[in-house]
Amino acid sequence: MNFEWFFSRQTIWKDCRKKKILRTIVLVTQHTIAFSVIISILTFSIGFGFKKVINEKFLNIQGPIIVTSNPKKETCFISLEKKNLFLFNSVSCVFPFSEKEVIICCTNEGIQDIDRFVFKGISKDYNPVFFKNFLVSGSKKNLFSSHGIILSKKISNLLKLNKGSSILIGFISIKNGKPSIFYKRFYVCGLYETGIPEFDDVYLIGDMKHIQSVNGWKYDFVEGFEIFTSSIDSKRMESIKKEIDHKYSDKFLVKTIYDEYNKDIMEWLNVFNVNIFVIIFIVIIAIIFNIIIFSLILLLERMKTIGILKTLGAGNKIIQKIFLYYIMHILIPPLIIGNSISFLSLILQKKFQLISLNQTQYYVNVVPIHLNINYFLFVNISVISVCFFSVFFPSLFIINKIPPIKVIKFE
Repeated sequence: MNFEWFFSRQTIWKDCRKKKILRTIVLVTQHTIAFSVIISILTFSIGFGFKKVINEKFLNIQGPIIVTSNPKKETCFISLEKKNLFLFNSVSCVFPFSEKEVIICCTNEGIQDIDRFVFKGISKDYNPVFFKNFLVSGSKKNLFSSHGIILSKKISNLLKLNKGSSILIGFISIKNGKPSIFYKRFYVCGLYETGIPEFDDVYLIGDMKHIQSVNGWKYDFVEGFEIFTSSIDSKRMESIKKEIDHKYSDKFLVKTIYDEYNKDIMEWLNVFNVNIFVIIFIVIIAIIFNIIIFSLILLLERMKTIGILKTLGAGNKIIQKIFLYYIMHILIPPLIIGNSISFLSLILQKKFQLISLNQTQYYVNVVPIHLNINYFLFVNISVISVCFFSVFFPSLFIINKIPPIKVIKFE
């Protein structure tokens, strides 16, 4: 059996039982390590869970890049034939859309309600992931086969409308400098919920043929195209925007999720990275502080032992190995406990959604969890490295400077 391992195992726990101060220091150090592991893993899993869920929402609610005609250079509409112009290598799909301001007139219990919203006209092949993830009631089939419309749950609750309710929608147009309203009757064929107020509070979803009819456009005229990508990385957005501007000069107006709509939310998302690493930094500082204190106290407690071992011929490397093994004995139990508690907490939250959130403020209704083995590996390797380096250098300096005869005489 390895002498250093055997000696450290036999002495550390025996001395902890005998000496109250050493036992207290060991317990404080172990609790610090365990809590640090728990906090770090939860911070990574929840923080990046938030980013993952919200990123996925913004990737599928509407295209993170929107291309419309430049009214100064072109007409106010774009032909569907130009869809293929935007199929770059980094683009996953492109869908046409048209939008128009509308008012909703509905009668409930004899009271007429009028509210102003945006009618978003889409095509039959429009992003199927949107309906899969966010359609909570009804079906999109009736959206194109009749005068159906999909409302957000928030708007339906506000206007006291349910699936099957009949509503009168007025499309607002400007003709000859004067506003005019063209009314059409629809019925609610479905409800959606994204959890993003900037979308849920504003948009009604319907067939774009209604906007084409109101505007007097041909069936292949649309307002613009939504460009979907595999991620909402700001550099990728800017690269696609520059590519469109470079290829097609001033023919089109390009807006991205970063420079136009939802800019505040995207900045809020980017703050997550900073918050996560600030918390991890604080945790690491706490570990270093506790481990250094523990190692110094342990060295003071072991002064006589160091002197005796040196007298018996033990070299500095052997004695340092013993102290590193001390740390290993102290480190293993809190690592096991910290990882176990973290994993169990994450599994329980992911499966049973124990902790809920205000969706209006956080854009999700439960605390999201992103389980990733890499987070566990990173946290454990970081904690072990910090602990060993925090002990290695102080012990190396002190052990080398301890003269055995003086220590034994002092004791």
